[in-house]
Amino acid sequence: MDDIKNEKGETLTEFLAHYDSSKYEKASQTADCLVFSVQNGKLKLLLIQRRDHPFIHEWAMPGGFMNIDEDLDQAALRELKEETSLSQSIYFEQLYTFSKVDRDPRTRVITTVYLTMVPASAIALAKANDDALTVSWFDVYKEKICFGDNYRLTKLVLANNDLKIAYEIKDIIQENYIQTQSQLLTQAKLAGDHYKAISMAMDYLQQRVMSDGLLFHLLADKFSLRDAQLAYEAVINRHIDTPNFRRDIRKYIIDSQSFDRQNGRIVKLYKYNPLSRWWRKEFK
Repeated sequence: MDDIKNEKGETLTEFLAHYDSSKYEKASQTADCLVFSVQNGKLKLLLIQRRDHPFIHEWAMPGGFMNIDEDLDQAALRELKEETSLSQSIYFEQLYTFSKVDRDPRTRVITTVYLTMVPASAIALAKANDDALTVSWFDVYKEKICFGDNYRLTKLVLANNDLKIAYEIKDIIQENYIQTQSQLLTQAKLAGDHYKAISMAMDYLQQRVMSDGLLFHLLADKFSLRDAQLAYEAVINRHIDTPNFRRDIRKYIIDSQSFDRQNGRIVKLYKYNPLSRWWRKEFK
């Protein structure tokens, strides 16, 4: 392709030889992770307490700046390991990119947020490193307060043994996008605009936790039907009918040919069938 010339008669090599990359001011790019898990019927979110400015001592998503020699996925996993010590095989996917001009007081910072899920066995492995003063798993839930034709009012709550952080969030439909407003309900708060990312992730999880198989990344490789139901109820923040749930979930699972003792009973264990989502899409 180097022999193709532009309107000035330049090949790609000639064009790059005098290209001035300083012509355009550059924004910084970060990758942040929202790490969810489920334990004892509670949806958990891993946050770090920031060690330094900006937002010093406030609670935030683990994450940081992308190096020039890595892509966003690599940056997300590196920062997660550096700040929380989590380095095992982790499911993650890009959720959204936040780019408001004044979202970071240091410079123009664009961040891509990753939705990350780990089983309960990973909870004890999280430890603070690098820029994190400490780490904590917060119970997290989001509940509807009211809604109208063009808006929705919800409450986002995060709490650990020592602290509670709560926001009232109003999502307003503005033609082809959603404008989000918030009111802090507690003295403690999250760093910057991180409440927006958490609120969006909660919506995404609650809407797609079963249909896209996200639920099973919160579970061990082998799980009982009760394990799956408790995790599902933790995500959607309400109890559901057990017979209906067990009927619906069988479309997504296969028999693991193994058993476990739970609450004094021997129960059958199952495994997630990742191909089930593709079969349903192809043949529905």
